[in-house]
Amino acid sequence: MSTRTASLEIVPSGKALGADVRGLDISRGISEETFQEILEAWYRHLVLRFRDQDITDQQLVEFALRFGSLHHAAGSEYGGKPEELHEAVELISNIVKNGKPIGALAAGEATWHTDMSMYEVPASATLLYGDEIPPSGGNTRFTNLCLAYDELDEELRSLVEGRRSIHDAAYLASGGVRPGYEAVTDKSQGPGARHPVVRTHPHSRRKALYLGRMGNGYIEGLSVEESDRVLEQLWAHMTQPRFIWEQEWRKGDLIVWDNRCVAHSRGAFDPEARRLMRRVTVMDA
Repeated sequence: MSTRTASLEIVPSGKALGADVRGLDISRGISEETFQEILEAWYRHLVLRFRDQDITDQQLVEFALRFGSLHHAAGSEYGGKPEELHEAVELISNIVKNGKPIGALAAGEATWHTDMSMYEVPASATLLYGDEIPPSGGNTRFTNLCLAYDELDEELRSLVEGRRSIHDAAYLASGGVRPGYEAVTDKSQGPGARHPVVRTHPHSRRKALYLGRMGNGYIEGLSVEESDRVLEQLWAHMTQPRFIWEQEWRKGDLIVWDNRCVAHSRGAFDPEARRLMRRVTVMDA
């Protein structure tokens, strides 16, 4: 059921998470009162979509700063981003100029993951803006990790509660080895931050499962083999259709999601079709 305030209409997706925010032109600026409405809707729905936006990089950054401090985006996985870009803006694109990719991820599938969780200070919010969208493919799927925790089998819940896991830094969501790293031979000694498998959201106080990238990572206190088995069970549970909402992109879409309680993945698309997205990530408080 949609809710309406003096300036906004919040329309839930009808799925386990996600809602449209209508009646807002981000390029015109946002009052503090309106932003508080957005924030409350974000805590409630975990993923917000703002359609038909026409915003500059600076406007995207200014909106992101309302959520907190921003990560610096170096673009290391594709050899460095264009110098003229704002330091916080990362291009997600398959476009090649002068024989060099201008952005990350190309056109392949990106497996389930949580943004920037390989760092000691991971991401709270991710903002992703659709600049050029292919005719089909490249959809982004989001899964509600609060619901996934609530419906987790008691035996598995008791096994992971209170444990930490390595959020692997050596691999990209596309599956390749991250530049500057080597392939991991012992997951229990792999690079990356250690975070609780179950974390509590600082605002909603809801518990959520919190992992890095599907197929990677290690749960402390278990053998590598048992950790692999448990992580496989957790990801299989977390990515069931009943927990998922899928975003079919249109030009001008801006999506904001909460990495503290949401994981996401991306489908592949035709590499001959152009896709250009602009991403900003907000540092966890």
